[in-house]
Amino acid sequence: MKIRWFPGKVLPPLPLLVPSILSGALTTLCFPTVSLGPVSLVSLAPLFWALLHTKPSPRDAYRAGFLFGLTCFIGMLWWIVKLIPSADVTIPWLMTPALLVLGLYLALYPAFFLLVVAYVSRWRRLAFILSAPAVWTLFEMARSRGELAFPWGVLGYTFSDHPSLLQTAEWWGVFGLSFLIVLVNALLAGMLASKGPRARGANAVAACGIAAALYLYGDARVQEVDAWGGDTLRVAIAQPNIDLAIKWKPEFRDSSWSQINRQAGMAHDQGAQFVVFPETCAPMFIENAPGHRSELLGQARWLNMPIFVGFLDHRYRDRTSEPDIFNSSGVFRTDGTVQKYAKRHLLPFGEALPMSAKFRVLRKIDFGQANFQPGEYTKPLDAGVVRFTPLICFESVFPDLCRDGVRDSTELFVNITNDGWFGNTPGPYQHAQMSIARAVEFRRFLVRSANSGVSMVVSPTGEITHAIQLNQAAVQTATVVKLSGLTFYARYGDLPLVLLSALLVCAALLVSRRYIVAN
Repeated sequence: MKIRWFPGKVLPPLPLLVPSILSGALTTLCFPTVSLGPVSLVSLAPLFWALLHTKPSPRDAYRAGFLFGLTCFIGMLWWIVKLIPSADVTIPWLMTPALLVLGLYLALYPAFFLLVVAYVSRWRRLAFILSAPAVWTLFEMARSRGELAFPWGVLGYTFSDHPSLLQTAEWWGVFGLSFLIVLVNALLAGMLASKGPRARGANAVAACGIAAALYLYGDARVQEVDAWGGDTLRVAIAQPNIDLAIKWKPEFRDSSWSQINRQAGMAHDQGAQFVVFPETCAPMFIENAPGHRSELLGQARWLNMPIFVGFLDHRYRDRTSEPDIFNSSGVFRTDGTVQKYAKRHLLPFGEALPMSAKFRVLRKIDFGQANFQPGEYTKPLDAGVVRFTPLICFESVFPDLCRDGVRDSTELFVNITNDGWFGNTPGPYQHAQMSIARAVEFRRFLVRSANSGVSMVVSPTGEITHAIQLNQAAVQTATVVKLSGLTFYARYGDLPLVLLSALLVCAALLVSRRYIVAN
């Protein structure tokens, strides 16, 4: 019996090997901190051209997609192994295999993408151009749903640092941007794989036309949205930059708390009408600290300025059960009341093990995760001076949470986070970049406060108007406009794009089958 070596079962054939790695590496470079965003319009073309040129079997296409994904996601997320010691991972050496497992899992999506495209298109150029953006988009949406959702590396986010390329997100969201990016790459690959000058010219004109239209529309739209008026608000973003190694130690609680009072005073001195502090900035269960709670309410009344801050909260289901713990937040209003919001979408394996909300026994497994419980939907919080939708940490990467808010008349997005665990790596920048798209999708200002950075204010065009860099303690105040109204994406969500993608897949099937019958 012939023995096959393991790499032969995993790696694609040589003509696909180098293009898979090249496209994976180029795509990684489109994300922070290198941030070569527009390169995403050509980053997939080497792999797509190789596929159209060699017409591999579905199995080899799957392997090529897997190698592409592994190269891309390991290159993008390598910083996971660099989580700082105060991240409290109980088995530190586990982070390296965790990175590998995460990379292998995420690589399955581009692998199955090419597997499906191989069956749908049979490598016919027109069928490939029709099906590739549709199937890619559907798989990205699938990766962004459920308890295991991890939208890191969604292709549309490569435009987040380039407002002129980002503006069509108001019509079809970040997944629509991914659709356009893959479509341009497919057209370029079709151009390179075509033999006749007419076909090459048609593909080239279509690719360049889409890219140019994307930029021209975006540039005009940025100027139009920047001219919008409305009621204004002076908002302060506070970045305490508290060392995570001491933050949760009881002996340092008072010094952490005094930082809140001190920076709230600085915000008031800068003319702020509302101040935002990061996730778990108050290192305590707020209901177990009535003195601190009363002090913060008194501070809000004294300064005549509502204060939004993150803290821990808990609730007992009954008298005999253990309490449910929440990653929570609250706006301390000038009228002496507090409105709370508990995080709804938890970071899998970081804040809770998947399914632990239903199966409490899973909470006994300890990898250093927080074992939080998901909160329930609440209407936008009312600070008195503004109605806003809170987004705690990881929630900023989920458009559906923002859509809920704008449908309930939110005027502002407020993202609070603590990315200090990532250290000085690309992690904080990648996380911040993803939140920018929410401002454009729903045409709202977004205010982001992070413990150690990156804190920023984002306009409805996706432009960063104010920012506090990594590892700095500072307060910065900006003027934002309280906006209303619903974009097309806010009204209809991802449904139109799903229907379009399904129709294109059907059209690609029809084209490829007709070609087979004709021959």
